[in-house]
This record gives sequence, structure tokens and C-alpha cells, in this order.
Amino acid sequence: MGPGAGRRRRRATVATGVVVAVVLGACAAADAGVELRSDVERDAVVLSETSDVVSVVEATTALGVGLLAPDSTENQLISPASVAVALSMLAEGARGDSAAELDRLLGAAGQDRTDAFNALQSAMQEYDGAPDVDDDDLPDVPLLHLANGIVVDEDRTVEDEFLDRLAAGYDAGVRVAELSDASGKAALDAWVRKHTGGRVEASAIRPDPDLYLVLQNAVVLAARWEAPFEAGMTRDLPFTLGTGDEIELATMVRRGDMVYADDGPWQAVRLPYTEAFAMDVVLPTEGTAPTELTADDWATLDAAFATPQQSEVLLALPKVDMATSTSLLEPLEALGLTSLFTFGRADLTGIAPDLFVSAVAHQATLTMDEEGTVAAAVTEIGAEAGAAPEPTEPVEMTVDRPFAIRVVHIETGWPLFLGAVQDPRG
Repeated sequence: MGPGAGRRRRRATVATGVVVAVVLGACAAADAGVELRSDVERDAVVLSETSDVVSVVEATTALGVGLLAPDSTENQLISPASVAVALSMLAEGARGDSAAELDRLLGAAGQDRTDAFNALQSAMQEYDGAPDVDDDDLPDVPLLHLANGIVVDEDRTVEDEFLDRLAAGYDAGVRVAELSDASGKAALDAWVRKHTGGRVEASAIRPDPDLYLVLQNAVVLAARWEAPFEAGMTRDLPFTLGTGDEIELATMVRRGDMVYADDGPWQAVRLPYTEAFAMDVVLPTEGTAPTELTADDWATLDAAFATPQQSEVLLALPKVDMATSTSLLEPLEALGLTSLFTFGRADLTGIAPDLFVSAVAHQATLTMDEEGTVAAAVTEIGAEAGAAPEPTEPVEMTVDRPFAIRVVHIETGWPLFLGAVQDPRG
């Protein structure tokens, strides 16, 4: 059903009286909000059925690079995939200039964009599982949990077509809550805790009488290295922080054959997990900040790793424990979303009349040690009304200054996490 005067709207309160009794009867779920669902089932798309995955992956990488503040000496961690999926959900209800801006940023338009994001998420589905993983007992097979949801204020109406598209393309459940007060905040918090296994403790969206709805996306990765570091080799080594101060840090050391590249202004290694995913560690040349790496630099690295060259590498890599929280409104505006954040210019009439985006919040955490990596991120959008010859000596890559990390799905290259590590201690 196209956008027009005859569109159906689902009033958020319609099913409340029916469902509240169930929710109140199960106290443990009471904070999660009243859950509704579109009658439409998830319609999974496979990678071979869409031609826009490559352009969407490239756009997601460029988005992640653009969201890292270039002059900051603080740690930065973004899930480009999480932000892109949340924006794609928003795009399902955007029209006019707002839709065009989102389509340019996301690398595809309309149903092609929907199918590409559907296919990327579907490709990860086999690794889904409960996100409450024990950091000291990582799974033998990587876990990647992706979740999408929408919370609508209990007194608001939303277009049926929008909810149907979120259900079919993103498997997004719909919840109802009073977004103007603490009970609505509790519903947002409960979803965040559930879908990050508690690694992100609360929503970054605050209650507001004008808050109409909130789109939520969460991603959690828990994965073992294919070749773990030996704990006995970890030692304190010097590290120069982004501020220029030098400290001693617990640094993991491993020598062996690794996928290695140095044909850019950096040294880089790809550290695979046991299946499907890998972390790229990029050490820029001295004097170059990790935030100076461009989308073209990452594309150069992708090309090098597409035909991987094995080298013997002596790698020294600090253990990392970092967490970040940031508003993405200003960087997204700088990346071309110029209408969405202004009342009267934003066109989100595919969701409801007179809406504009009032908040885009992103929280992320990542720990990396000898066994592997655990990372989580939440994006929330609030809307108001062959091998090279083996060298005789190993290549040395001592990560002793700020560096960049990227966690990717190897088959598609979709960047799940992108970070600039200025201080590995967090």
C-alpha cells in the first residue's frame, strides 16, 4: 500500500488492554514494554538475490570512517553495521529529500536497499545465539547476535506499512510504552540489556513528552581467535597514548604466519576468529593518527586481504578494554543528512506526520585478550512529533602507539566494529 490519504495507521493503544494482563502477570518482563507485532513474517533474502550488497558494504565502511572524530585523542568505537541498519529502518518511513539523503549515505535506495540489509543480516543468522556470553568462556563457534526493535509512545499512531516493512525486512518487534516518563525509559533499558547481554546497561534515550518513537538496533560479537595468544607471553611494554604520554601496558605477543600487509601508510594484520569473522589491526605510520585512515585506505587494505599474503610476523598487541557513548547527530549531518533533524524539513510521513529525528545515540564496548574478543553496540534513533616467500627474519609489528581496529564478516567485508584505540585501558 503506497503512501497516501488512504493509509492505515495502527494506534499504539489498540492492543494494550489485551496484552497488559499478560505482561503484568509475568513480573520479570514488565519493564520490557507491551509488545505488538505486525502480522507480516520475516522474509529473509540471501546474498545471491540482491545486487546491491557490495555498494552497501562500501557505504557502511565510509559511514563508519565518517563517524570517527578526526582530531580526537579519546578512544572511539563504532559499529558501522549497527548504525547503518538503524538508519535503513528509518529510511523505510522517509520520503522526499529525507529519503534521498539516507539512500545516498547507505549506498542503495528503496527495495534494493531493504533487500541488501536484509541479506547481510540473514547471512549472519547462523551465528545467532543468546548474547549473555561468559567473557571467560568464549564459544568455540563465533556468536553474532543482531536485534532490531521499535518502541512507540502509547498515545501515538504509526503507519501500518512502516511496521510491516520493519517486520519483513528487519524482523523488528514493536513495543508500546509511555516514552514521556520513567516507565518508557525502563522499557528501552530492558531491551538494551537483554540484547547486549548486559554489556550496555541502559538506553541513551531520555524520556520526553514529545518523544514519538525510538528505533533500536543491537549487535553482540563473542569470538575466539583461530590462533590464541599464549598468556605466558604477555608482558608489560611501552605504549604511547593519543595524548603523547607513555605508559606500560599488558601486551600480547605472538610469532607465526599471519595475513600481513604494509602497502599503505600503515602495517596491518588480519587475525581470524575460528569461523567467518576476523579482526584487522592497523598501525599507521608514526605521526599519523588512526582516525586519519580514509575509506580509500580501508579499500586498499580490503584489496590486499582479498589475495592474502602470509608472512611470518612477530606481533606485539596490547590487550584492550574500551567503552564509548556518543551522539551521532552532528557527524551524520556533516555526512549529508541535512533535513532529518529539523522540524518542517524532515519528511518521515511514511511513519507519521510532522516527525523529525531528535536523537541518534550510539554506545559500544569491546574487550580483547589472549583468547578472543567480546564486543557489543547499540544504536538508537529517537523521533519527535597465494603465499609470499617466507622471510628469513619475521616482520615485526609492535603496536606501541594509537592504532585502528576493524571486525569484519569475511565473506561480505561488512564492518561490524570500527575503532580508534588511543588508550587500550579504556
